[in-house]
Amino acid sequence: MTNNDAAIEAVAFDELADRLVEMGGGSHPSELHGILCGTFAAGSQPGVETWFRQVAGLLDDQELDSRFQDVLSNMYQGTLQQLDQSDFSIALLLPDDEEALEQRTEALGYWCQGFLSGFGEVIGNKSLSEAVEGVLSDFSEIAQIQPEPDDSDESERFFMEVSEFVRMALITVFSEVTSQEKKKGSEKKTIH
Repeated sequence: MTNNDAAIEAVAFDELADRLVEMGGGSHPSELHGILCGTFAAGSQPGVETWFRQVAGLLDDQELDSRFQDVLSNMYQGTLQQLDQSDFSIALLLPDDEEALEQRTEALGYWCQGFLSGFGEVIGNKSLSEAVEGVLSDFSEIAQIQPEPDDSDESERFFMEVSEFVRMALITVFSEVTSQEKKKGSEKKTIH
Protein backbone atom coordinates (compact mmCIF):
# COMPACT_ATOMS: atom_id res chain seq x y z
CA MET A 1 0.00 0.00 0.00
CA THR A 2 1.33 3.41 -0.93
CA ASN A 3 0.96 6.55 1.18
CA ASN A 4 -1.58 7.74 -1.36
CA ASP A 5 -3.67 4.60 -0.79
CA ALA A 6 -3.46 5.05 2.98
CA ALA A 7 -4.74 8.63 2.78
CA ILE A 8 -7.58 7.62 0.50
CA GLU A 9 -8.59 4.58 2.55
CA ALA A 10 -8.77 6.83 5.61
CA VAL A 11 -11.72 8.61 3.99
CA ALA A 12 -14.32 5.92 3.65
CA PHE A 13 -17.83 7.05 2.89
CA ASP A 14 -19.17 5.55 6.13
CA GLU A 15 -16.49 7.23 8.24
CA LEU A 16 -17.29 10.66 6.85
CA ALA A 17 -21.03 9.96 7.18
CA ASP A 18 -20.50 9.05 10.86
CA ARG A 19 -18.58 12.28 11.52
CA LEU A 20 -21.32 14.30 9.81
CA VAL A 21 -24.02 12.61 11.92
CA GLU A 22 -22.02 13.40 15.06
CA MET A 23 -22.01 17.04 13.94
CA GLY A 24 -25.78 17.00 13.50
CA GLY A 25 -26.00 16.28 9.78
CA GLY A 26 -26.49 19.20 7.47
CA SER A 27 -24.48 17.81 4.58
CA HIS A 28 -23.91 14.57 2.66
CA PRO A 29 -20.47 12.91 2.38
CA SER A 30 -20.71 12.76 -1.42
CA GLU A 31 -21.70 16.41 -1.58
CA LEU A 32 -18.62 17.41 0.44
CA HIS A 33 -16.36 15.43 -1.88
CA GLY A 34 -18.09 16.98 -4.88
CA ILE A 35 -17.53 20.49 -3.50
CA LEU A 36 -13.85 19.73 -2.99
CA CYS A 37 -13.46 18.22 -6.47
CA GLY A 38 -15.30 21.17 -8.01
CA THR A 39 -13.02 23.60 -6.19
CA PHE A 40 -9.90 21.80 -7.41
CA ALA A 41 -11.31 21.39 -10.95
CA ALA A 42 -11.90 25.15 -11.15
CA GLY A 43 -8.20 25.72 -10.54
CA SER A 44 -8.18 26.54 -6.82
CA GLN A 45 -6.27 24.88 -4.01
CA PRO A 46 -7.51 26.89 -1.02
CA GLY A 47 -5.55 24.98 1.63
CA VAL A 48 -6.73 22.63 4.35
CA GLU A 49 -7.58 25.38 6.86
CA THR A 50 -9.82 27.11 4.33
CA TRP A 51 -11.43 23.72 3.59
CA PHE A 52 -12.14 23.28 7.32
CA ARG A 53 -13.81 26.71 7.43
CA GLN A 54 -15.88 25.91 4.36
CA VAL A 55 -17.13 22.63 5.84
CA ALA A 56 -17.78 24.30 9.22
CA GLY A 57 -19.87 26.90 7.37
CA LEU A 58 -21.94 24.12 5.81
CA LEU A 59 -22.50 22.76 9.33
CA ASP A 60 -23.82 26.03 10.77
CA ASP A 61 -20.33 27.19 11.77
CA GLN A 62 -19.82 24.38 14.24
CA GLU A 63 -16.32 23.83 15.55
CA LEU A 64 -14.77 20.77 13.94
CA ASP A 65 -13.14 18.36 16.38
CA SER A 66 -9.69 16.93 15.66
CA ARG A 67 -11.05 13.57 14.44
CA PHE A 68 -13.26 15.31 11.90
CA GLN A 69 -10.40 17.60 10.87
CA ASP A 70 -8.20 14.53 10.31
CA VAL A 71 -10.83 12.98 8.04
CA LEU A 72 -11.27 16.23 6.10
CA SER A 73 -7.51 16.75 5.83
CA ASN A 74 -7.04 13.23 4.47
CA MET A 75 -9.86 13.78 2.00
CA TYR A 76 -8.31 17.07 0.86
CA GLN A 77 -4.79 15.65 0.45
CA GLY A 78 -5.92 12.35 -1.08
CA THR A 79 -8.25 13.99 -3.59
CA LEU A 80 -5.64 16.51 -4.66
CA GLN A 81 -3.03 13.75 -5.05
CA GLN A 82 -5.38 11.64 -7.14
CA LEU A 83 -6.23 14.53 -9.44
CA ASP A 84 -2.61 15.67 -9.78
CA GLN A 85 -1.38 12.18 -10.66
CA SER A 86 -3.22 12.23 -14.00
CA ASP A 87 -3.46 8.44 -13.91
CA PHE A 88 -7.26 8.31 -13.85
CA SER A 89 -7.22 6.87 -10.31
CA ILE A 90 -9.63 9.41 -8.81
CA ALA A 91 -12.66 7.79 -7.21
CA LEU A 92 -15.93 9.50 -6.37
CA LEU A 93 -16.85 9.29 -2.68
CA LEU A 94 -20.02 7.21 -2.91
CA PRO A 95 -21.54 4.47 -0.74
CA ASP A 96 -20.10 0.98 -1.21
CA ASP A 97 -21.45 -1.24 -3.97
CA GLU A 98 -23.18 -3.38 -1.32
CA GLU A 99 -25.52 -0.49 -0.49
CA ALA A 100 -28.87 -0.17 -2.21
CA LEU A 101 -28.74 1.27 -5.71
CA GLU A 102 -31.22 3.93 -4.61
CA GLN A 103 -28.73 5.21 -1.98
CA ARG A 104 -25.83 5.20 -4.42
CA THR A 105 -27.87 7.01 -7.05
CA GLU A 106 -28.92 9.66 -4.55
CA ALA A 107 -25.29 10.09 -3.48
CA LEU A 108 -24.20 10.56 -7.10
CA GLY A 109 -26.77 13.34 -7.40
CA TYR A 110 -25.40 14.96 -4.24
CA TRP A 111 -21.85 14.63 -5.57
CA CYS A 112 -22.76 16.44 -8.79
CA GLN A 113 -24.63 19.11 -6.84
CA GLY A 114 -21.55 19.65 -4.65
CA PHE A 115 -19.25 19.76 -7.67
CA LEU A 116 -21.36 22.45 -9.32
CA SER A 117 -21.34 24.47 -6.11
CA GLY A 118 -17.57 24.23 -5.56
CA PHE A 119 -16.76 24.82 -9.22
CA GLY A 120 -19.14 27.74 -9.58
CA GLU A 121 -17.86 29.45 -6.46
CA VAL A 122 -14.30 29.46 -7.79
CA ILE A 123 -14.70 29.82 -11.55
CA GLY A 124 -16.91 32.91 -11.41
CA ASN A 125 -17.39 34.49 -14.84
CA LYS A 126 -14.33 32.96 -16.53
CA SER A 127 -15.03 31.71 -20.03
CA LEU A 128 -15.22 27.95 -20.41
CA SER A 129 -14.88 25.64 -23.38
CA GLU A 130 -17.90 23.96 -24.91
CA ALA A 131 -16.72 20.65 -23.48
CA VAL A 132 -16.63 22.03 -19.91
CA GLU A 133 -19.99 23.76 -20.40
CA GLY A 134 -21.39 20.42 -21.60
CA VAL A 135 -20.09 18.61 -18.52
CA LEU A 136 -21.60 21.23 -16.23
CA SER A 137 -24.93 20.85 -18.01
CA ASP A 138 -24.77 17.05 -17.65
CA PHE A 139 -23.84 17.33 -13.97
CA SER A 140 -26.77 19.69 -13.47
CA GLU A 141 -29.13 17.05 -14.86
CA ILE A 142 -27.56 14.26 -12.79
CA ALA A 143 -27.83 16.43 -9.65
CA GLN A 144 -31.61 16.44 -10.11
CA ILE A 145 -31.88 12.67 -10.32
CA GLN A 146 -34.81 11.12 -8.48
CA PRO A 147 -33.71 7.64 -7.38
CA GLU A 148 -36.29 4.88 -7.39
CA PRO A 149 -36.07 1.53 -5.64
CA ASP A 150 -34.84 -0.67 -8.48
CA ASP A 151 -31.98 -3.12 -8.06
CA SER A 152 -32.26 -4.70 -11.52
CA ASP A 153 -29.11 -5.59 -13.44
CA GLU A 154 -30.01 -3.02 -16.10
CA SER A 155 -30.36 -0.24 -13.51
CA GLU A 156 -27.08 -1.29 -11.88
CA ARG A 157 -25.31 -1.20 -15.26
CA PHE A 158 -26.79 2.23 -16.03
CA PHE A 159 -25.65 3.56 -12.64
CA MET A 160 -22.12 2.25 -13.24
CA GLU A 161 -22.02 3.90 -16.68
CA VAL A 162 -23.23 7.25 -15.34
CA SER A 163 -20.88 7.22 -12.35
CA GLU A 164 -17.94 6.35 -14.64
CA PHE A 165 -18.98 9.19 -16.97
CA VAL A 166 -18.98 11.58 -13.99
CA ARG A 167 -15.57 10.36 -12.86
CA MET A 168 -14.03 10.78 -16.31
CA ALA A 169 -15.74 14.15 -16.81
CA LEU A 170 -14.18 15.32 -13.53
CA ILE A 171 -10.74 14.37 -14.83
CA THR A 172 -11.43 16.14 -18.14
CA VAL A 173 -12.60 19.37 -16.49
CA PHE A 174 -9.73 19.36 -13.98
CA SER A 175 -7.16 18.78 -16.74
CA GLU A 176 -8.59 21.39 -19.09
CA VAL A 177 -9.11 24.17 -16.56
CA THR A 178 -5.82 23.68 -14.72
CA SER A 179 -3.86 23.53 -17.99
CA GLN A 180 -5.51 26.81 -19.05
CA GLU A 181 -4.59 28.36 -15.67
CA LYS A 182 -0.98 27.19 -16.01
CA LYS A 183 -0.84 28.54 -19.55
CA LYS A 184 -2.17 31.93 -18.41
CA GLY A 185 0.34 31.93 -15.55
CA SER A 186 3.27 31.25 -17.88
CA GLU A 187 2.08 33.94 -20.33
CA LYS A 188 2.01 36.51 -17.51
CA LYS A 189 5.56 35.58 -16.51
CA THR A 190 6.91 36.03 -20.04
CA ILE A 191 5.33 39.45 -20.61
CA HIS A 192 7.61 42.25 -19.38
